[in-house]
Parts: sequence; structure tokens; C-alpha cells
Amino acid sequence: MDHAFRGVHGFGYDELRNSQTLRAKVEKRRQADHEKSMQLAAKLDARAFRG
Repeated sequence: MDHAFRGVHGFGYDELRNSQTLRAKVEKRRQADHEKSMQLAAKLDARAFRG
């Protein structure tokens, strides 16, 4: 798990646990990804119901 986390975020899980700054950085990235996903889903729904 640590290896995959390090590959995605550039630092390991142990570093994340010890740093409030890194936790905030990861949470901000997750929030941005979530918002982008929600916008994409809304666009796809709109296209599906156009008929």
C-alpha cells in the first residue's frame, strides 16, 4: 500500500501520518478529483438524456 501511495502522491504513508501539511495537500487533491468526477458525471448524464 505504501508503494502505491508513494507512486501517486510522491511520499509515503508514514510521512503522511507525521505531517499535517502533507495531509492537507492530499485532501485538497482528493477534493479536486472528486469535483472533477462529479462534473464529468453531470455532463454524461446530460448527454444521455438529450435523446
